[in-house]
Parts: sequence; structure tokens; C-alpha cells
Amino acid sequence: IRQDNFLKGLFSHETCDIPPSSIKEPSNTYGKFSPQSFCSELVVPGWKIPLDLTLKTSVRLLSSSSVNWVHRLMNCAPSKFIPLSNGALTSSGGMHSWLYPQSILPREAISALVSTPGGIYFLGKRHQSWEDSFRSLYYMFRKKICGMFYVCSSQFVVMFALSESVNRAKSSCYAYIPQSTRALRSLLKQHDVYFCMPLCISKLEEAAAEDLAELSEMEKHNLGQVRKTVPVTGVDNTSQSLLMFKGNMSVHALYDFLLNYRSFMTTLTGGDVPVLISPVPFENAALSAPKVKCRQVRRVDCMPTHNVDSEQKNSSSAGMCFSVEIKDTFIPPWVVCGICHATHANEAEFEASFVIDPMSNGLNIAMDQTQGGEEEEEDGAGQKVVDDDDNQQHFGIPNTTLSLRKHAAYLKGLKYRDGSYTAFLSPL
Repeated sequence: IRQDNFLKGLFSHETCDIPPSSIKEPSNTYGKFSPQSFCSELVVPGWKIPLDLTLKTSVRLLSSSSVNWVHRLMNCAPSKFIPLSNGALTSSGGMHSWLYPQSILPREAISALVSTPGGIYFLGKRHQSWEDSFRSLYYMFRKKICGMFYVCSSQFVVMFALSESVNRAKSSCYAYIPQSTRALRSLLKQHDVYFCMPLCISKLEEAAAEDLAELSEMEKHNLGQVRKTVPVTGVDNTSQSLLMFKGNMSVHALYDFLLNYRSFMTTLTGGDVPVLISPVPFENAALSAPKVKCRQVRRVDCMPTHNVDSEQKNSSSAGMCFSVEIKDTFIPPWVVCGICHATHANEAEFEASFVIDPMSNGLNIAMDQTQGGEEEEEDGAGQKVVDDDDNQQHFGIPNTTLSLRKHAAYLKGLKYRDGSYTAFLSPL
């Protein structure tokens, strides 16, 4: 490494790390996110569900008609997988996910296990099974069998996603890490994992002259061993710190990094393996469904009931609605879309509210990278109206629309009434 090249590297902008082979390309090779002005409500005509890629921890749905069908849906495991236009598979179920491991071991349990030979053997086998599962899932993703999946730990969430393309051969690989830290970014750079920060608007710190002189001297004595990372300050653990990885090389480098995370991420060595979450089966995965509670609730402003029997009309006139509460550590978007589509399919109007996992905040930027678009206009009340294309699935999730595309927001609530959705948004 020549000294002049080394010094130039000191000022490389962290918001877009470009591989050496692409150094002549513009600095925005990966693209910058240009959100539209924030709008708290979007009207989405039709029955397709506004897709939100964040992970949820709680979903509460109020329906105008009985939700007895929910338990039947939960007890019915997906029996087949449907090929989609981009080559991926989607489950015919919609309320289930495939996980490994199915439950997370607390640190106390791991501490107890490492104190015995049998426990060490068990943890070693568990980690080996996790590596096998991750490898299986990743190569299903690369072969475009799985359109998206998540890797979730206590300290980070990673989403792998394929871009939308009618031509399967032209689909691109992406990965996203929201809520990153300076330590994680430094580790990624140290291991030549290239990324950009499309939501970051902060400026770089300027290095002091004495720092540059010291680093230059270190470079002379340790040729090729010194790497300087100029950090972006004030963005750690915020939406601005979201990392985006584009293309086979960068995404594969991230995969290698995560596969070997225990070798260099000392803060995670005392915890369990990250959870792998997928809409399709992979090696060692177990079929899992979230906890669901259904009940009748009384509401003064309960929604009017259409196409229901007299008994339900009487309960509705008395201010009764039907509630579905879903809770889990991670509720992926295909489960949220599955319950909303099933409610609509049972000819019910409904309202839903969501609690997101803050570690996944910012993942909706992935929709801005997909091909295809929507046209927006305002209705008479000044609300945004989104008209999506005819595609009924995105990222392998059927019956969805990219209504939140180009909006720096996530979905906090949803209402279906009179043949259209109203999406209630929160800014990043």
C-alpha cells in the first residue's frame, strides 16, 4: 500500500465504502435514499396490504366480525410452497415461520453449560448446527429460492433480500443492518466488508494534523497493517446508522463475517447463536407460530359490520368487536401480511396496530431498491393515495404493495374499510 493511497483512504466517506475495483465509479454507486416529505397517512386503494419490512413484537387487530377462523389458520401448517415470478417460494400458509434455533438460551444457562464438559459439547453442536442452517438458508437465498430472511441477535438485526425483477437472472442481492455502531462498522471495514449508509446525513470528523502525521509514521513501519477508520459521529443506534450491502461480493462478504462472528465479536461470545427466520424451510429449521389470543371486546366506536349473521350484528350494535393479539420475540412481515389478508378474505373490516422491534427500524429502505414503482396523488382530504402496479407479491410475500416506498417511515397502524387501506406511519 503506497503512502499517498493510504492518506487518501483517511478521508474516504463512511457513508459509501466502495471496493477498490469500483474506485473510479461515482461515490454514490450504491445510491442515496431520497425520502419524500413525511406524510402520517397513506390511502391505498384495493385489497393489497402495505408491506412493512420491520420486525414486530406485537400485533393487535380489531375486526368487525368473528375471528374464530384464526385458530384454524394457526393450527394448519403450510402444506405446499408456491413458486413466484422471481423464482422464490412462498408458503401457502402465511401465519408461520421457519426458525433456528426455535428458542433462545439465556446467558445464565450458557454460563452454566460452559462449566461442564457435556455442556461445552452441547454448545459446540448447537453452534455447528447453526452454521449449517445459516449456510443452507444463505445458498437458498443466492439461488433465489428464498426471497428474504432475517438474522437476529440481541445486538443486531440483519435482513437479506432479493431485488424485484421480472428477469430472474437480473435480480440483485441486498443486505441491511439497522442501528449499527461504530465498533461494528470498524469491524466490517477491518474485514473488507463494503457497505454504505444511505440514511446518514452527518459529516465526517476532520482528523487533526498530528493524527495524520502519527498514522503516516505508523504506515511507514507497518506497511499494509494500519487501517484508519474515520467515524461518523452521533449516528450510532439511530436510523441514520443503517448499513446497506449491495451485490454478490458485498453480501457474500457479510455472510462470511456473520458465519465467523464469534472469532472477532467478543461481546457476543457469551450469548446464544443468532436466530434465523425464514418464510420457507431450511436445514435444521423448525416450524413456528406466534402466540395468539382471540376475544370479544367492547368499543364505543366499534366498526360497522357488513355481511355477517344476525347474532354478530346484535353484538356489533352493542359495541362489541373481535380482537386478535399476536405476540412473539420477532414477528416477520409475512406473518403480519398473512393475518391481515386472512381477515380481509373473511369479509371483515378491521384496524390493526403494531409494536416494532426498534433494532429493525429503517429496514423499509429496502423497498426503495426494488424495481417497479407506484404513482401517488392526493385525495380530496389532502391524504396521499398510492396506486401500486399489478404485482401481488414483493420479496416473496404475496398480496402486498410497496406503498411505503420512498417514505422514511414505518407502519404503526393499518385500517381496512370500504375497499381500501389507510396506513398510519411513524417517521424514522
